[in-house]
Amino acid sequence: MQTEIDLKLLKIINTLVVSGSVTKTAKLLNLSPGTISYSLKKARTLTGAHLFIRTKTGMKPDTTARELSQRYHKFAGLNNDSAFTDEPLASKEITVMTYSLVEMMIAKIAQHSEIKKQSYRYTFLPYNNNVSLRLENLKNGQVDIDIGAKLPADTLISKVKLFSCPVSVLVKRDSALDTQLTLDDWRNHQHAVWSVFADYYSENILTAKSAMQHINERNIAMISASIINMVAFCASSDCMMIIPDYFAPLLTQAFPVKRLLMPPEMEIKYDCYLHFNNSLMENESALNVANAITTLLRKGLSDTYPHQ
Repeated sequence: MQTEIDLKLLKIINTLVVSGSVTKTAKLLNLSPGTISYSLKKARTLTGAHLFIRTKTGMKPDTTARELSQRYHKFAGLNNDSAFTDEPLASKEITVMTYSLVEMMIAKIAQHSEIKKQSYRYTFLPYNNNVSLRLENLKNGQVDIDIGAKLPADTLISKVKLFSCPVSVLVKRDSALDTQLTLDDWRNHQHAVWSVFADYYSENILTAKSAMQHINERNIAMISASIINMVAFCASSDCMMIIPDYFAPLLTQAFPVKRLLMPPEMEIKYDCYLHFNNSLMENESALNVANAITTLLRKGLSDTYPHQ
């Protein structure tokens, strides 16, 4: 980041961080919206960063914009701790990219006293398997929390493992199949594939190759990113689908399906991680929310599978 950014430009950036609106910033500083836009373009050229992402709830600052806002507070002799004490409602928002099932769980635990008292609004974005896109969304501030498959290491992003669990199979509740599948059961039935999962793995090096081969050779009847569509399809047909055990209780309670063990030759697992931009650590209330979400999601797993 270049340092030759004058105090006037820093003030504009700081005001936009706090207000979340170009129009409000212009009004507060007695400038035209065009001047604010021009100044923002100049700041982007100087820093090489995008600085703000336009969202439905306003202009969302990235890490660089927040750093420049803090710099303004330092130069102007203001108390850094007060940088975000007057945040508008739009900035009291946490944007989460995750699976629809995790979204359902977060929506439920958002009513927990530890989370509810922080008075945040939650915006959920559809999960995307594109690793580069997920990383970019986190780094530019468009996503605050990403929950899903593990992302590559990045200096701007932190991660914690939420859970690791076995993978099982869902079939309709009145299916003749019982308890554990055989390889013949696996081969003789059609499969529904939830396309957002691609990171299943085996802990046994001797069976890893054959397990992945059996998965790749499935007789696939349907592929969809919608877990609801896939489970509903299995509930009304003879198709089966693989699912991380973590989600099985939620699905077997909501749909007429049951959980079966994978064939012994196909023991595979799935890991899930929570990722967040390091700038989240600068906001104590948001960090408390992220920590509470992590704790409660893990508790959901331990209550269902105490052995995990």
